[in-house]
Amino acid sequence: MKFTVTADALAEATSFASKGLSPRPPVPVLSGLLIEAQTGGLRISGFDYEKSARTQVAADVTEPGTVLLQGRMFADIIRKFGKKTVTVTVDERKATLTAGTAVFTMHPMPVAEFPPMPDLPPVAGTIDGDVFAAAVSQIIGAASTDDSVPVLMGVQIVSEGADLIMRTTDRYRLAEVVIPWRPTGEDINLLVRGSWLADVIKTLAGEASILADGNLVGIRTGNRATTSIMLDGDYPKIKALFPDSAPTEITLDRDEFADVLSRVALVAERNTPVKLTTAGGSMTVEAGTGEDAQGRETLQCVVSGADVVVAFNPGYLAWSLAVTPAADVVLGFQENTAKPALVSGTEGLRHLLMPVRLP
Repeated sequence: MKFTVTADALAEATSFASKGLSPRPPVPVLSGLLIEAQTGGLRISGFDYEKSARTQVAADVTEPGTVLLQGRMFADIIRKFGKKTVTVTVDERKATLTAGTAVFTMHPMPVAEFPPMPDLPPVAGTIDGDVFAAAVSQIIGAASTDDSVPVLMGVQIVSEGADLIMRTTDRYRLAEVVIPWRPTGEDINLLVRGSWLADVIKTLAGEASILADGNLVGIRTGNRATTSIMLDGDYPKIKALFPDSAPTEITLDRDEFADVLSRVALVAERNTPVKLTTAGGSMTVEAGTGEDAQGRETLQCVVSGADVVVAFNPGYLAWSLAVTPAADVVLGFQENTAKPALVSGTEGLRHLLMPVRLP
């Protein structure tokens, strides 16, 4: 087996295929990247039983063949070659990587032990990759990181006609975003791994296809495709928790509010809230009590409804402001301010934040 390719193109391909590798593979063979060289190019694949990634790259193949190489090491070596031309030669004993005067050798892994890659599921619909990536980034922060409840670590993806809806929650925050897409058939209801989805969107651009069949979900764009086994379990019915309206709405300049919050939160000790109080068309943001450090700052706002006194986890509130791409943000409150507050400002995107009970 022998092929020649520019190192930067090969590095980009191996970086994507490495998304199918587990950081702690259950068996050594699953740490390998499968490289299949055929006339005109390479197919590079990674698979760890739960997720897969595969891509193609053009190359000058003089001797077709298949090799399984230790994925992380191969990707790291190729990346260091920059834009040089690299030639990979494989015999029964070793793989030799040559770029200029640089020569590296690696021991191939047994190809026969590499498990069969899953077939790509059928296309459920297509979507603008940039829009999809932006939408995921606006809600993924509310997915739980507590592996004791795996279902909450997922992202619920459902469709209603031409609307694609994604929801996440960690019990303290709820997030929902609605974006347009082009379905190819019936509505979908998927529960995908949040960590997988967050990794996938880093490479999305142009039109992307969402693939789904049984317990397998995938995303394909261009010559790249990745799949993941869906999470088991029933996702909480959080759609019903979002209120249709809010008796009190407070409109603030998002950037100014974020700046004030970041300063006042400096004196909020771990797990202590920031308090928001509105009166006379302004909001006071304060944190810290007693003999500890304290901070207070006031900014202008527009209040529609009754004034409020409420407190939030500063980290959760700061996250919501950071991922809401709007000049103004609106905080919506029910008559009972102990109920979750609605944060909005961009059409199709809304967050619910649980308030913190004040002493």
